[in-house]
Amino acid sequence: MVLGDGRSYAAAQEPAQNHMSEAETLSPTKAAAPGQYLGYSLQQLRLCHHLLRAKGDYQVSFEFLDDVAIHTLDGRVSLEQCKSATSGNPVGDRAVDLWKAFANWADLAKDGKIDVATTEFRIYVAPKGSAEFALELSGATTAEIVEAALQKTKKLQKKSGPAAVDGHIARFLAAGDDIARAIIRNFTLIIDSDPDESVKGLLRLFLSGQTLDEFSSAAVGMARDAIDNLIRKGQKPILSAPKFQASVRAFVRKNNLANLLVSTAEKPSAESISAYLNASPVFVRQLQSIDATPALLTTAISDWLKATADKINWASEGTVFKDSFTEFDDALVRRHTLIRDEIEDMAASKAPAQRGRELFRRCIETKLPLEGSTVPEHFVGGAYNCLADTSKLGWHPDYATLFPPGDGA
Repeated sequence: MVLGDGRSYAAAQEPAQNHMSEAETLSPTKAAAPGQYLGYSLQQLRLCHHLLRAKGDYQVSFEFLDDVAIHTLDGRVSLEQCKSATSGNPVGDRAVDLWKAFANWADLAKDGKIDVATTEFRIYVAPKGSAEFALELSGATTAEIVEAALQKTKKLQKKSGPAAVDGHIARFLAAGDDIARAIIRNFTLIIDSDPDESVKGLLRLFLSGQTLDEFSSAAVGMARDAIDNLIRKGQKPILSAPKFQASVRAFVRKNNLANLLVSTAEKPSAESISAYLNASPVFVRQLQSIDATPALLTTAISDWLKATADKINWASEGTVFKDSFTEFDDALVRRHTLIRDEIEDMAASKAPAQRGRELFRRCIETKLPLEGSTVPEHFVGGAYNCLADTSKLGWHPDYATLFPPGDGA
């Protein structure tokens, strides 16, 4: 994601060398696993939600103190556990997920990582959950109700033949009654039937329809990519909410005015690109036939992967009518034919590989809308590589002979 000053959004989130916030001085907990976050879509949604939800100078961390945590400048912290209830009931009276969360919070308090008196504790469950006692805990605000909830918790623990959950209940209670009471008093349960709305609702004031869906997905992707960048660099997974909000506003303003089709394709990994390079599909061999540089090959494979994913996603979501891709490809083929004829007329004395590279460069610079919308920068190059992969066009002057249709070996 590129900002107006030319930096990526992820780069803009890197902490300044001469200033560290209170959140950044903390150490991650044993229960947090920043390297394991990929695929935890519910956590990513909540990360984005908290980054967008309020004005003010605060930070949000991911898989650091908890699944998601909000850190304010005065040192206050809100901890949130995100639980999916698509199968099972993570907030049942004796649910392992419920009491493991309470036990982890108690450990944080006992180890002095949080001030239990001022910390907020939250479990977010989607899309449903049967939570009779958890709701009691969530509603315990007076000293009498908190005490009653604590005594009921002690009775939940089985003394003989304990199950796995009893170990977590014991760990929670072992922190002492004062810590246990404070956690119960500051605990909130949120049951949400539509987790996507936690992000969409924050953008709904100025977006609607398909545009809302696209930009909501883009915002979650921005948050995910920024955290991913920090983790890969070995830095603490903590983001500034004001910086993130500013970047989302700029992204929406720029791209919505430009009527841009928003890509939801993830950036291909170096391992994935290397695998395709080694497999040598037709479009790669087409580029190798014109002595393409390693950097050009890497970019071409990345563009091809992302454009292919975009086509699938846009068609399945109804963003683009599938026949429009055929019309787009037909226009690219016509453009290729015109440029190729011009190069063969004007530069016939140049070596075949040199003419091929010039043809490729000029083709991927084509500016062509799809259903009247501007496509992402990678899409034209990726679409051309899709066409080259089926030999509907090519770069070497003799591509039709070198790479006949159906030659996928």
